[in-house]
Amino acid sequence: MPALPAQLLLLISILCTQPAPADDGIQLLGTATIPGDSRDLSGENTTLENGEAVNRLGGFSALDYAPQSGLLAALSDRGPDDGAVSYPCRFQLFSLELTPEQQPAVRLTLKKTTLLRDADGRPLTGRSTILAAETQRGRRFDPEGFRFGPQDRCYISDEYGPEIVEFNADGQEIRSLQLPDYLQVSKPDGDRKIETEGNSSGRASNRGMECLAIAPDQKSLFGLMQGPLIQDGQRKDGKVVGTHCRLLHLTLDGSLAAEYVYVMDSPDNGNSEILALPDGRLLVLERDGNAGRKAAHRRLIVVDLTGATNIAGRSTLPTDLDAAGIRPVKRWLLIDLLDLRWKLAGEQMPEKIEGLCLGPQLPDGRQTLLLSSDNDFESKNASLIWVFALPALKTAK
Repeated sequence: MPALPAQLLLLISILCTQPAPADDGIQLLGTATIPGDSRDLSGENTTLENGEAVNRLGGFSALDYAPQSGLLAALSDRGPDDGAVSYPCRFQLFSLELTPEQQPAVRLTLKKTTLLRDADGRPLTGRSTILAAETQRGRRFDPEGFRFGPQDRCYISDEYGPEIVEFNADGQEIRSLQLPDYLQVSKPDGDRKIETEGNSSGRASNRGMECLAIAPDQKSLFGLMQGPLIQDGQRKDGKVVGTHCRLLHLTLDGSLAAEYVYVMDSPDNGNSEILALPDGRLLVLERDGNAGRKAAHRRLIVVDLTGATNIAGRSTLPTDLDAAGIRPVKRWLLIDLLDLRWKLAGEQMPEKIEGLCLGPQLPDGRQTLLLSSDNDFESKNASLIWVFALPALKTAK
C-alpha cells in the first residue's frame, strides 16, 4: 500500500465492537487504525541507516489528550530497530473526533509533527550507542512517557537515563528534572547485555522509566519504572527479573515528594504506562511481552497510594517487603484487555500496548479512555488506538 498523503484522514479501518454494557458500565467504543506505512508531517525525506524512511508514522509509546485544544499527542519512541538507528525523536499531534452513535466512531487527523531537541538545539536521537561522551553529536534519548503540563509545556520520560525532561511547545528542552542516583547506572553502554552485566545498581537495560503521569492539578508528576532496578531484582539469563518496581512522586521542580513500591502480578510482566485519575488514584497498564494468542497479561490496574510506605531515599529494596515493614501500593483490576467481552484477544493482539490517557468527556457524561499500540515502525503492522467509555469519574475533594 502506498504511503498516505499526510494531510488526509489517517483512519483506514474501524473495528467498532459495542457489546451490551456490563454491570461496570465500561464500553469499547471503537478502534482507530493507522497503517504502518503512513508518513508524518516532519517534511523529512531521508532514510535511516537501515534504509527505512525517517518520517514513518508509528512507534507510539505514549498518549495524552489536551482538552483545551482538543489535540491528542502520540509520542514515538527511539525509532526502528530498537535503538540501532539515528532516529530523530518526535511526537505527533492529532485532532480527535468521537461519534459513538455513528460509524466510524473514532476519527483521527494528523495536524503536526514536533521534533525534539536538547537545550542547545541539537536533535535528540534514539540511537543507543550515542553516549554522554559524544554530546556534540546529540544526546541519546528513548522517549516513553508523555504528559501535557501547564504553560504550554510538556514532560517526557526517557528510558535511557532515566530522566524526566520538560519541553516547550516547539519541542526544545527547558530542563531535566533530577532523579535519585540509585535509578542511574554508572556505566551506560549501547549493548543491553554489557550494560546490565556491567552495573550493580540502577535501572536494568531497556527497563527504565517507561511510565509517566501528571496529577490532575498539574502540580506534580508520577514516574513508574518498567521493571525492578538491578539491585531490587534477581539476575536470570542476562536479565534482571522481579516484581518490585519503583513508583516516584515528584513536584514539577523535580523534588522527590515520595516513593512507593508497585508489585507486578508476575516477573514476566512490565509496566507500560501510568495515568493519574481525577479522584487521586492512579491507573497502571501492566502487560507481558507476548503477541497474538500467546499474550497472557494485558491489564489496567487501579492503584491507591493510601497507606503505602514512603521508601524515598532507600537505595535497595529487601526481598521480603512484609518482613521489612514496607507496604506496597494497593491495586485492583479495572479492565482485562484479554477478556472475551472486548473481542480483542487472539491472533491480532499486538505485542506492545503502551499508550494510555483520558480523552474527552462524552455528551452523556461518560469519560473516554484511550490506549495505543506500539507497532515498532513495522510497515506491515498498523498502529491501533482503542477508545473505551467509562462511567463519569469522580473528582477528589
